[in-house]
Amino acid sequence: MPISEAVLIIMGLLTVAMLAAGLCKNLPIPYTVFLVIIGMALGALARSMPQGDMLLEFQLTPEIVLFLFLPALLFESAFNLNARQLLKDIGPILTLAIPALLISTAIIGVGLWLVLGLQLPLALLFGALISATDPVAVIALFKELGAPERLTILVEGESLFNDATAIVVFNIILGIAVSGSFAFADAGLALVEFLRVFIGGILVGALMGFAISEIFHRFFTGLPAFVIMSVVVAYSSFTIAEHTLHVSGVMAVVAAAIALGALWVSRISQADTHVVKESWEVIALVSNSLLFLLVGLSVNVESLWERKFAIMIAVIFLLLARATTIYTLVPATIRFFKLPHVSTGERHIMWWGGLKGGLAIAIVLSIPEDLPGRDLLLDMTLGAVMFSLLVNAPTIRPLIQKFGIDKLTEDELSELKTGMVHASEKSSAILNRFYETDLVSRKTEQVIRKTTDQVFFSDAPSLGSEQGIRHLQIVALRAEQEELKHLHEIGLVQHYSYLAIKNDIQRDRERILMNESPTRAKELESRPSIFAKIEDSLLRRMREQDWAAGILSRYQNSRFSQRMQRDIAGVLICTSVLNMLSEHSDLDEDQRAQVAQRYTERLNYRKSRLRNIADDYPEFYARFENRLITQVALSAAGHHLEEEHREGEIGAKAMVRIERVIDKAMSDLPPISDPAEKLETSDLIGTVPLLHGLPTSVLDKLADKATAVTFLAGDTIIEEGQKGDALYIITRGTASVFKGSINVAELKDGEFFGEMALLSDQVRKATVKAKTSSALLRLRKRDVMQLADAEPELKSRLNDIKDEREAQEASIATIPLFKDVSPDLVEQVADQASTVTYRTGDTVIREGDRDNSLYIIIRGAVGVFKSGRRIAELGKGDFFGEMALLGDSIRTATVKAKEALTLAKIRQKEFAILSSANSELRNRLEQAQSSRNRRGQTPN
Repeated sequence: MPISEAVLIIMGLLTVAMLAAGLCKNLPIPYTVFLVIIGMALGALARSMPQGDMLLEFQLTPEIVLFLFLPALLFESAFNLNARQLLKDIGPILTLAIPALLISTAIIGVGLWLVLGLQLPLALLFGALISATDPVAVIALFKELGAPERLTILVEGESLFNDATAIVVFNIILGIAVSGSFAFADAGLALVEFLRVFIGGILVGALMGFAISEIFHRFFTGLPAFVIMSVVVAYSSFTIAEHTLHVSGVMAVVAAAIALGALWVSRISQADTHVVKESWEVIALVSNSLLFLLVGLSVNVESLWERKFAIMIAVIFLLLARATTIYTLVPATIRFFKLPHVSTGERHIMWWGGLKGGLAIAIVLSIPEDLPGRDLLLDMTLGAVMFSLLVNAPTIRPLIQKFGIDKLTEDELSELKTGMVHASEKSSAILNRFYETDLVSRKTEQVIRKTTDQVFFSDAPSLGSEQGIRHLQIVALRAEQEELKHLHEIGLVQHYSYLAIKNDIQRDRERILMNESPTRAKELESRPSIFAKIEDSLLRRMREQDWAAGILSRYQNSRFSQRMQRDIAGVLICTSVLNMLSEHSDLDEDQRAQVAQRYTERLNYRKSRLRNIADDYPEFYARFENRLITQVALSAAGHHLEEEHREGEIGAKAMVRIERVIDKAMSDLPPISDPAEKLETSDLIGTVPLLHGLPTSVLDKLADKATAVTFLAGDTIIEEGQKGDALYIITRGTASVFKGSINVAELKDGEFFGEMALLSDQVRKATVKAKTSSALLRLRKRDVMQLADAEPELKSRLNDIKDEREAQEASIATIPLFKDVSPDLVEQVADQASTVTYRTGDTVIREGDRDNSLYIIIRGAVGVFKSGRRIAELGKGDFFGEMALLGDSIRTATVKAKEALTLAKIRQKEFAILSSANSELRNRLEQAQSSRNRRGQTPN
């Protein structure tokens, strides 16, 4: 057929479809069903006319459906789907899409095999292709009648996923039918192949969606480019997956659409989003119109009538299989995943609304023509599709009304009342304007006002207190979303912060609809979103990796800045909601005060966090504030001018110059840099006992190797049980040290931890978490060792410290309390020791004083005196005071330093924490206490 004739016929079919759309508004049948009827009529007319051959050449083929219509319909459906609700109900959706489809395939296949005598592979082939749903007509009715969003998600989500399942299962069974053989050993291979195709499609689509989103976000050239690239993604993801990689093209399109919607659409303005969705509505309308007209054209009523018995049996088993899966698997899945209830009426709609469409016809047409029984399967498929479109679809509306699914919920009644009030206010404002300008008389104005009041208030519902508060909370959340979107558009909130805050708002909405309280102020940061979980997982893997030190430093600085962005955004959002509540005089005053109190708490919480950062990091806060607010002001100005340019108020030449000025100003903004203050790093490093006393030149070189890194409150800096090889010094903030779940210490500015990791590979013996937003210096073992090779003094110091550590552990092992314990326990005890120094003649402990510490001599010697008389001398490796670890005791002797003295000191508090977490040490301690009590001795 010449291209000119093909174009003319396509334009003619689209014209007929649009005329049908107008007529369908006054008919009680869905648009797509009406198109099928028109297509059947056109087909019958074409067959009776010699000139109709040209029209009959337009027949459905698998390639047309799969590669032309299906990607567009799938993308549009998935693109507009509520991805959050889809993920919440992914359990029942996947159950309906995979196990339910397999069960349906088996029921239909075995039924047709028993009743019609079809070969089992052929019967199963029909069961697979006809089990996929195509709820286009039902979804359109749902939108028209206001069916619950969750029911729409369940029906539409099932359709998206079971299309992929049907194609994969069909291809597997077709291979069996063509080969004529099947062994049970092949079942495992079939399952593996199914998972490969299904999951592979998801990965391909998600990767393409994410990649295109990130690439074209950075090279965004306008709205037309976005629409074009979304079409490219829809068709290329399907073709690459299905044709090139041989995985599920359906799942690839669905995953790509969801990824694109989550990452790219959220980055453009609300007005642009509407344009994109409207563009895809047009594409889907064209595809659906042509598809259902061609379905009608493909139907030969005479051929279907000849096989009416087989079609009737197929329809019966189809309905039976659908009922079996809906009424058993849906309730079971809801209970298993502990999801909100799906009512019996909604299940009835899911059963009866499982329509069949073009995909089933495309699949059956792909069966090889030489396969026996192909014509029967084709007629049965067309018959089942016709039954679902001509019987099921038109009766969905009365069923929805019968089960009351279209009735307004309490929250929708609240929305109705508020909408009526707002409409009345707008109507009254316009009427006042006409009256004030003398365009209507007073008498006419009163008549019109009486009429409008009857329109808006005659059927207005009355709301109870709880309903009113819940609706007011929903209204406040809408105001939050609008303000958040605005802040994102003007650049105040970065994209991933925007997604995280949006996720919090959506979660609050779900809590309100479930009759739970919205999040309180102090709970704002305690709810782990999916983004926070991913972030925490990445940080856990990166924080002790040397190769990631630079990346981690930059990323943590970014997190610090984003935390401030979120707090600033929170202040503006709460302020916006409070302003909205104060302006709505139509709302109940007590209810407004109750909701306003919650937002006031949030506002104060956000402000206090910003004040804390401003106090702790004044220079950084000033830099951040200056850059961010300047950037937002310039960005907002640019957005406003773009709108004026689109409306024709500013010409192209002037707009180009303005854009250059704004871009130049943006590029000239000073960098914020990191929040860690520019302190004297070498002085801080010199406070670490291991490095104390080294020459300034060595300390300066160590300082050059140190990396500044920030952690937010609650972040884990090092984790007990993980390997680490870095020393950390706190330059700003507070950190908590945990042994297990016990908080054993608090570290503040200038304090350090992890120094022993510089001596040898260490497994961290405690967990350190940032109590407040903290800035630290990180010094790696590798850098210290490299410097030690060039600096003899540093190398000598490290060797001395290592020898002292070994001597300390050896001394601990000789103490009766620790004799013959495991080397690991000795090491843990040594970790609890702190180093103390004394000058010649200094008194370490005094006879008669209370003390609770064990001392081990690292360097030097001491004299032991009782009643002023020297009774002993102790040297390197000796110890004293071990029984004090059992509790506070009175010293029975005085110990003085004979020369410069260095001791390892273990306090009873740290020892008690260690023994509480170690059964071996706890048993030793209990035995020592028992022995001491029996002897009635006082410890030395």
